[in-house]
Amino acid sequence: MLLLLFILALLSPPPDGGWGKLSGALESNSAYYVDDPAIGGRINKWGSNNYLKLDWQRDSLSAGLQAEWYPQALVGYPTELNGAGLSSLYIDWRHNFIDITAGSFHEQLGSGLLLRTWEDRDMGINNSVTGARVSVRALGNRLSFKLFSGLPKYGVWPSAASLVSAADLNAELGAVSLGAGIVDCASLRTDSSIATLAQAGGFTLPGHVVSWSARAAVNAGGFTARAEYVGKSPDFYTELLPAAHERFTLKGGNAQLLELSYAAGGFSGSLTFRRLENMTSRIFNTTGTPSIANTLNYLPALCMQQTYMLAGLNPYVTYADGEMGFQGDLYYIFRRGTKLGGRYGMKLHIGGCWIDALPFALPDRDVAYLAYRDINIDLERRWTRNFRTIFFVSIQENSPTHGNRKRTDAQNVFVLDALYRFSPEFSLRTEFQYLYSQELTKDWMAALLELSFAPHWSVSVSDMYNHGSTGVHYFNVSASYTHSSFSVSLTAGRNREGMVCSGGVCRWQPAWSGAGLRVHWSF
Repeated sequence: MLLLLFILALLSPPPDGGWGKLSGALESNSAYYVDDPAIGGRINKWGSNNYLKLDWQRDSLSAGLQAEWYPQALVGYPTELNGAGLSSLYIDWRHNFIDITAGSFHEQLGSGLLLRTWEDRDMGINNSVTGARVSVRALGNRLSFKLFSGLPKYGVWPSAASLVSAADLNAELGAVSLGAGIVDCASLRTDSSIATLAQAGGFTLPGHVVSWSARAAVNAGGFTARAEYVGKSPDFYTELLPAAHERFTLKGGNAQLLELSYAAGGFSGSLTFRRLENMTSRIFNTTGTPSIANTLNYLPALCMQQTYMLAGLNPYVTYADGEMGFQGDLYYIFRRGTKLGGRYGMKLHIGGCWIDALPFALPDRDVAYLAYRDINIDLERRWTRNFRTIFFVSIQENSPTHGNRKRTDAQNVFVLDALYRFSPEFSLRTEFQYLYSQELTKDWMAALLELSFAPHWSVSVSDMYNHGSTGVHYFNVSASYTHSSFSVSLTAGRNREGMVCSGGVCRWQPAWSGAGLRVHWSF
């Protein structure tokens, strides 16, 4: 039906707006790797991730596609990204209260705990669904309903291993909103090794894994409260046992999320509580650690997403099998002209989190030991019209066993970030960082120098030095140019192995040395 509408729209006489509007973007990320004995051998000689996206719109009708090409994916990205393919193709028709889509689309139900399909090219994830979707709105958009079904994308192409179907209802009742959703992941194909493990465990793999959620939100003045509960029917589960043994079984899952926030004047604060039990939702079942590409939901981060080099050196990775914790943040703006705010004002942020691993998800199953804790303080002060500083402290404690043992690794990070504008076009930013630790690789220091020549050029040089253990420098230089909708950046240097995280989603990045080129053009 939509295909017929699309053809009729193309063949019909164009309205005053013409034949419609075409937009798109072309992006290429490439790297050349060199041998570097200081951090290990060269993994590949080169890698390249390339994307082309085109979108067309005319009145209520729109269509688009995305093509991807991985002659050899960048190191650290999912191995499923290889070759070339038309990863996305869609037609969408909107009219008044209804929206109908055929082809590829992204969706999120609630916070994403139940289901989220999205694209993050830096992480190498794009689990869009290819199928059909209908969305209906009523009562001035206060009541909305959506229904969709399709094949999730895995690698370059949609996966033929499962069919995802979902329905979601949301109602706005003044200051209160209520919502509910249900997702069915039907198995279309079962891996023979998984079937053998299920048979050995004395159970049969379910043909359908059903998840559901109920959520509510209240807004009153400056106060906001959101709550969500997610349940999951029994699914294939790998249970960890003492002495590194594993047992395969069926197990259901659930999650609870509570978010509170308040803002008034220069003050704002938030508190988040989250509990997870077997909340890994996969496109299809596998043994071992699932690829980041093999995911159907999103577990919102419960700790601060660090942006400074040393503060993000050892990030926390969410333990979907079983964890519980909270995160709190307080913000205050000292206004201009006050004693502490001075002439230009000052911003203060204090935050932290505490996460425990739940005993039933651990091999030893004794008590809920600490999995991760941090305390973060940053103070931003503008001293003159052209000069501002940020002083940042992060006190972190991380369990190398996700709380299965009482032992933790602690590290304290101190950062001074300074920016000076010499003119509206020219500015200089510097970072000086220090990490103190008696565990892991012990002490680090880092520095960054960045020159910006608005509106086109930016040049930076940085170095992370592990003087407490390995004595290795991780230096990088970069230059970028931007003109209108075109940008290009070139980087060169050495990169440390570790977890790369974005919004709580993480992938493993091996160490590498070499040069990288990123080109982006939108039109």
